[in-house]
Amino acid sequence: MPHQPERSCRVCRSKHPKSEMTRWTIQDGHLVRDEHQTALGRGYYSDSDRCAEILPKTIKTLKK
Repeated sequence: MPHQPERSCRVCRSKHPKSEMTRWTIQDGHLVRDEHQTALGRGYYSDSDRCAEILPKTIKTLKK
């Protein structure tokens, strides 16, 4: 069985396989979903729609 990388949700800190998580990056000061998980820059992960709604409040570098 091949190794499956795990990631932690930025909001609730639960761990899941990377393939089950949604990756987000900051582009032009805005949080953008990284559909292909290949965008440059720091990635932030969320595990649910609820956590995705809260995610922008947890990132200090976003433009207000």
